[in-house]
Amino acid sequence: MTTILVSWTCGVQAGVVNSEWTGGRGGEWANAANWSPATVPDNTASQTFAVTIDGSEGKTQVRISQNRTVNQLDVYGNVWLENRTPNNIELVLVGENGLTNYGNLRLRGGAFNELGQFTIDGNVTNEPNAMLELLGVHIWNDFYNSSEAAVLIKYENCFVSGVQNNGAIIVDLFGEMGTDANIVNTGQIQICGGMCAAVGLLHNDANAIIEGFGMVHSNESFQNSGTIFASSGSLVLHTDASFVNAGTLENRVGAVLSVMARNADVNNSDKINVNASGSVVFDCNLVNEPNGVIELLGGTLAAQKVAQSPGATFEGFGGITGNVVIDPNGIMKLTGPTNIVGTVQIAENATLEIIDGTTLITGHTICNGTIHMRGGRIIPQDGLSGDCNIIWEPGAYTNGADFNLDGRVDFEDFTDFADTWLWQADWHTP
Repeated sequence: MTTILVSWTCGVQAGVVNSEWTGGRGGEWANAANWSPATVPDNTASQTFAVTIDGSEGKTQVRISQNRTVNQLDVYGNVWLENRTPNNIELVLVGENGLTNYGNLRLRGGAFNELGQFTIDGNVTNEPNAMLELLGVHIWNDFYNSSEAAVLIKYENCFVSGVQNNGAIIVDLFGEMGTDANIVNTGQIQICGGMCAAVGLLHNDANAIIEGFGMVHSNESFQNSGTIFASSGSLVLHTDASFVNAGTLENRVGAVLSVMARNADVNNSDKINVNASGSVVFDCNLVNEPNGVIELLGGTLAAQKVAQSPGATFEGFGGITGNVVIDPNGIMKLTGPTNIVGTVQIAENATLEIIDGTTLITGHTICNGTIHMRGGRIIPQDGLSGDCNIIWEPGAYTNGADFNLDGRVDFEDFTDFADTWLWQADWHTP
């Protein structure tokens, strides 16, 4: 019995072949002469393969032209692994380690239908300091991008079963990164005109960054605990479920950040920055929760309704498109020239502060709280109603009585006022 067991164990071990590429700078996977031992790696019932391709001596281009199955594939150095045929090719990795990239690996398949699809069926890991470039490749299993590792997505690509990014992922123009499970980002995802999509939830972790222009989509919850900002164009954040911001949302100067949440209001419990010559747009209601901060820095904030909760901060100047509701004990401070295209409701014990600038409101203003003007003024174009407490006082930098704008209020201001207004009164006869 012992002799039989030992013989069986040795037979199993002998069935695993450690196969190394020896084909130099380029060649076909199907050529046995390119491998050591001289056998084409492709699992059978009696023999399986653990494959290593080392391109440390220079770029190594390996062409795969038919389906292959191996236990695992380890890549070092500068390697191109490509399907250059019009057929769809599948590389199956049955071992748990799957494909591990330690170097600079380029996987290429169909791009704009010029070649057949290249599918990696197995787990893929991009190790620290490694670079993985994908062109027309599908990965039918989990993908893990280590910290200090980088991935470049070109053309149409699909990750299935989950993406864990701890490093950097760049989604180039026409590139798509998707999964039928979740995307968890603890590193950086840069969208350069492409799309990043998850059928499951998308979570941008604390200290993680999503930036650029293009689209980021989640069928389920979109959760931001890090930083998301639009730059160089328009970045759309889209979800079929809820969007929760517990991090920072921002548009860089001249860019537009759009948040589209179909099923719920967007709740801000951290920070939204709206920079000049651009906008942050919500296609739903925006609720600025207690301890939430919105800074209007010359840009435009747009939503169906902007609700300011007690304990939340809303400061700055620029534009607001949508109806504004200041809840009881809530405070909104507009510190410069601001246009509100919509209605304004100021609840009892709520305050709208207008500081050093004019606030123009196109819709009707209902005030049962306080409008506090400090060196500023309000123009409610569609009227003002309610039991409103209106307070006016000079501002730190401006004073409504400083008609000649010399920084002082004195008799010269009265003279300017008289020259401009009093002599034009109906009762005055020249």
